[in-house]
Amino acid sequence: MLHKVDQRRKAAGLSIRQLAIDLGVSHSLLSLVLSGRRNASKDLRVRFQTWMASPLAGESEYSPKSVLQRFLDEKQSQLAPRTVGFYEDKLRPFVAWCESQYISDIRRLDRQHVVKFLAHIRKGRRRVGGRVLPLSNGSLKLHHQTLKTFLNYVRDTCDVSDAWTHPIDGIKVKPSQAQTMAYSEDEIERMFEVVEGGDTILGLRNRAILTVLLNSGVRVSELITMNVSDVAEDGRVKVTGKGSKQRVVSVGTSGDEAIERYLVARGESEGALWKTYDGRRLSADGLRGVLSRAEQSAPDTFADGLYAHRFRHTAITKLLRGGVPLRSVQRYAGHTSPTTTLRYAQAIDAQEAIDWVALR
Repeated sequence: MLHKVDQRRKAAGLSIRQLAIDLGVSHSLLSLVLSGRRNASKDLRVRFQTWMASPLAGESEYSPKSVLQRFLDEKQSQLAPRTVGFYEDKLRPFVAWCESQYISDIRRLDRQHVVKFLAHIRKGRRRVGGRVLPLSNGSLKLHHQTLKTFLNYVRDTCDVSDAWTHPIDGIKVKPSQAQTMAYSEDEIERMFEVVEGGDTILGLRNRAILTVLLNSGVRVSELITMNVSDVAEDGRVKVTGKGSKQRVVSVGTSGDEAIERYLVARGESEGALWKTYDGRRLSADGLRGVLSRAEQSAPDTFADGLYAHRFRHTAITKLLRGGVPLRSVQRYAGHTSPTTTLRYAQAIDAQEAIDWVALR
């Protein structure tokens, strides 16, 4: 927090004395706190938070923070709260980086700025085992795509000059290959062997989750929001996807049986379908942890990574390989456009198509 406060102070050209006046505290106290010689009191931390969330006096309507807030406000009227939260999560680091580079007018951004930011964010922010893990190609691609959407908004709403050049044009980010490959039969067999928990409640939960993901092709956000009451006796589940659109998927016979075994062991048939050891709803981070630990148990088997989205790719690819019409798969998967569904067909090569036709 202190580092961000000082970064913003410098970006705004404020002296410590001026900031102290804005915060309503003494100059000497603020100097001691910012230099690390004294801890911030609870009251001062609250003042810091309020100041960080409020626009600076004289802050331009085109400052990165001001433009981002307008962007988010507009998105709130168009998109689901979860999607707006995704945009905020990806764009807040960009605004913080702009402030650290003393960029006070977002219209002054150029291609080199975007390149530097992507290199900066590539280093990662998540600590695992005492070290910071760099972002994968897939994660960096999300930052790139989100930033492109945001900069399109800048172009359309910020009164840019005729000479303005889109800062992200021509910048390519390699997409993740690991997240767009179906799991092999060997990988599927191995993941059930190494998934943690054995025959405990969590072990049965984890096996049920793997089965449901492989059978249904649901997104992670759809999986973790499932309730016990959502699962019908025939294994059909009503899920809410992107844009708050509802559709029905099937967990299959094996998925239905796996869920039943888990719920019997849990001794509870209501509330969230997937729960943690202490009874809370399993989060996306919690699911990531389960997969990460399974991957680490067999790194040679999962050399391409154990990612939640690969389960979705595996399920959709199986449907396409099974001859289910593209339009039906599109609706089942909750894709707005058939073009999106076609991306999942990359693994079905020409020889497979030839073999399939030869059997007809």
